[in-house]
Amino acid sequence: MSPSKRLKPVQRFAHSKEQNAARTMGKARKNLEQEEAKLKQLKQYHQEYLERFELMAREGMTSTQLQEYRTFLAKLDEAINQQQQVVAASMVNHNSQKTNWKQKHSRTQALNKVLDRYREEEQKSEDRREQKESDEHNQRNR
Repeated sequence: MSPSKRLKPVQRFAHSKEQNAARTMGKARKNLEQEEAKLKQLKQYHQEYLERFELMAREGMTSTQLQEYRTFLAKLDEAINQQQQVVAASMVNHNSQKTNWKQKHSRTQALNKVLDRYREEEQKSEDRREQKESDEHNQRNR
């Protein structure tokens, strides 16, 4: 069996691993984008609520209303902090998956180059063999 034929299953396996890593990386990226969108939404809601609070404070509010606004804003701040941690963890996961994919991609590329080189060598060898046979055939016919 030729070297290229022996290497082909290894190359296919590496390619499959690379494709799986690419899918996993894509899911991690999508997850990161979703978590970032949630964080943005929370920050936007916090800003809107803060503006509403400031408007109400200028118009006058009871101490109970003031306390309720402050309590809710504190809860929003806590939710934002928690979401920032989720985003950070998602970013770490995405970067890890990206590194994993890059490693798999490099391996696949290297195997492709070796496989191409084997095929070229095999083709050159076949061409030389055919040329030799042709030369021998021509010499016999003289």
